[in-house]
Amino acid sequence: MEEETKVVKKVSGPAKPQKLRSIDVELAQKLNTGSTQTKSSALFKLRSVVKNEKLTEIQLLKIWKGLFLSLYNTDKPIVQEEFSKDISKLTTYFKDYKDSLMFIKCFFIILQKHWDYIDKYRVDKFYSLVRKMLNSSFQILKKKNAQHEEGSEEEQARLLLNEQIYSGLVKIFKSTVLNTSSDSTTNTNGILLHFADIYLEELFKVTQGHMEPINLTKILLPFVNFLTKSEDDVSCKRIKERVFDRLLTTYSPFDKKDAYYLPKVGVSSSTPDIFPTDYEMMSKLFFKCASSKDTLEQNRKTLYGLKNQFKRAQAALEELEELADNIVLDENGDIVENPNVNPEDLEGDEDSDEEFDVDQMDSEDSGEGEFDDEIDADDAEELDDDEELEDEDEDEDEEEEEEDEVPPPPKNLKSKPSPAQKNKQQQQQQQSPAKPTQVTKKQPPAPITKKQQSPAKPTQVTKKQPPAKPTPITKKQQSPVKPTSPKVVKKSTRK
Repeated sequence: MEEETKVVKKVSGPAKPQKLRSIDVELAQKLNTGSTQTKSSALFKLRSVVKNEKLTEIQLLKIWKGLFLSLYNTDKPIVQEEFSKDISKLTTYFKDYKDSLMFIKCFFIILQKHWDYIDKYRVDKFYSLVRKMLNSSFQILKKKNAQHEEGSEEEQARLLLNEQIYSGLVKIFKSTVLNTSSDSTTNTNGILLHFADIYLEELFKVTQGHMEPINLTKILLPFVNFLTKSEDDVSCKRIKERVFDRLLTTYSPFDKKDAYYLPKVGVSSSTPDIFPTDYEMMSKLFFKCASSKDTLEQNRKTLYGLKNQFKRAQAALEELEELADNIVLDENGDIVENPNVNPEDLEGDEDSDEEFDVDQMDSEDSGEGEFDDEIDADDAEELDDDEELEDEDEDEDEEEEEEDEVPPPPKNLKSKPSPAQKNKQQQQQQQSPAKPTQVTKKQPPAPITKKQQSPAKPTQVTKKQPPAKPTPITKKQQSPVKPTSPKVVKKSTRK
């Protein structure tokens, strides 16, 4: 059977037009190439697109995926830093602030989605990119913060615009990096911890502390919301230490530093780092969140603790304000006298205090002089007589003590005598019957006769009583006459 061959004729017609690639896909592919020239040209083209065209959220997500892969494959620290700076500057090139906020939101979405693919060798350059993107997001506030005359339409428009930017940033942080759902924070805890570490640092770099207290409270609302609803204990602890504790110490007027403060090497600033914080408002905010029904039970203790800390800070701030009312600085920064205070009033108060002290001293001195002048010549003679009588009494007492001294009894007086000693004692008693007369001689009659022969002592006591004056009484109390009654009792016991 013969094989039939079919000849197919090619029909030559007009070629189909190739489908044009969108700008976002083209830029993403060029950014992901290995050539540095292609990357730089793609980045330059991206700047012009951002300035002139309006991009959707999907297009920005595709562009951010290309930027993520481009930084992932970039080596050498200097090149990485320059590339991160160029990426972060794109935030300020948008005409409308809404596009800038969307660009920041897409960055955090892509970073959370691909965080698991970052190893320990590449994590540092992405931490640096997070810091630079956070700084550029605060630059939007500074760019739109040009002040105008109060009450004008431009000033009202500026305030309204600032409120919209603050609320937009708060929504972005709540929905991305500070999202309280467990699925979003389980795998991206590293971003949140680093975000809490650098938040106040980058905010102060941009604003230099020139913020309204209510705006500062607004920009901190995502962290308050996270402490209220999150189950991540590690992240809650880091936010408390690095954000709110740091706001009470490092960025406060109390001259304190937090436990994790690192001094800036090579940077010297004369002005302290202070945020205008409304401590009373923050205390009420924490109390309201802690007492809310939606708050987790495990987070109430932390919120109540922060409420008490901010309440104590408000009391300390009021004390500082009272002290600062009387301090005035000159052009050189030296403390001078307050012109609102009348110096004559201060001098009058000092004079009255000095006169009061001097009058007290004069009254004390005059009292002592009058007391000394009361002592006359007669009183001096009576005092001399009293001293002579006291000396005679002391001599008599010494003589009585010498007579009353009796040698102590032998130690073996109470021991029982042996039979031989008993026989000797009986023989001696038979041979010497006159011994009882010697016992009567041993009784000392002299002390008794002396005391009986001196009945004039009661008369001397009457002489010693001086007229009713304070000084003689004090001297007699210092040298009283020794009583003789205890000695009579001792003699009777010995007999």
